[in-house]
Amino acid sequence: MGWKDVGNTLLQSGLPLLGGLLGGPAGALGAKAAVSLISSALDLEPDKANPDEILELVQADPNAIMQLKQAEMAHKERLQALLLEEKGLELKDVADARARERAIVEATGKKDLNLYILAWTIVGGFFALCAILMQVALPESSSEVVYLLFGGLVAGFTQVIAYFFGSSQQSNLKTKLLANLPRKE
Repeated sequence: MGWKDVGNTLLQSGLPLLGGLLGGPAGALGAKAAVSLISSALDLEPDKANPDEILELVQADPNAIMQLKQAEMAHKERLQALLLEEKGLELKDVADARARERAIVEATGKKDLNLYILAWTIVGGFFALCAILMQVALPESSSEVVYLLFGGLVAGFTQVIAYFFGSSQQSNLKTKLLANLPRKE
């Protein structure tokens, strides 16, 4: 088990900020703050906290979720700021990739074919492997390797789609977080 598993469990338990920092595309800053807050709320030592221990505690003790909800409410503004900061870094990364592509086109007068070849290879490989897995029964001895390959293709396919079409799920999360920010008048 890892921190993303803890984050997904917290998301399912109604803790969107802590879960988002651990289970989402969190950077080190947000994840570290979330682990520190979780450890503090559950009376654990932050430096020695591990995901298995926290996951076990959260699943075994219903009061642990209540303690975490109280901690999340008490630190709501800071957690939202961390999520927004991480989203800003993610968007900057996407903007940098787009700027790189524009710079290549301006400098050479052509698009970077390697980008498109790699993208089409990943997309084609994803759909080809999907078709193969639907048609062919896998031998037990090689199923783990094929599933590992399929997991890698799924991750690559997701990144290709996110690069070329953006990530609507993350955009929706950002919109919800922005809507919940306290307004200064």
